[in-house]
Amino acid sequence: MDFKVYDISVVPLIMFLTKLAQNLGLPKKFCPLVSLVLGIIAGIVYFAPGNILKGIIIGIFLAASSVGFYSGPRNVYQGCKLKCVKKNKITKKR
Repeated sequence: MDFKVYDISVVPLIMFLTKLAQNLGLPKKFCPLVSLVLGIIAGIVYFAPGNILKGIIIGIFLAASSVGFYSGPRNVYQGCKLKCVKKNKITKKR
């Protein structure tokens, strides 16, 4: 694979599209999932169209670069945990 200088512009594009999704109403805690999907799509379609596994791996790294290696998964975990706690409180009241 031969990376060009303009290939790095995919990371800011993923960041922009993720922020756009957040501005359209997506909860901030789930933005890393959107980033992951966009990264995998870019990895498969743009970087490695002939090799799906390679595209997925590249896409994961693109997404991690756009949201952060630590804060992204942490935010998703906290969002899911919060959703489960709220769901348990609602079912306990009934």
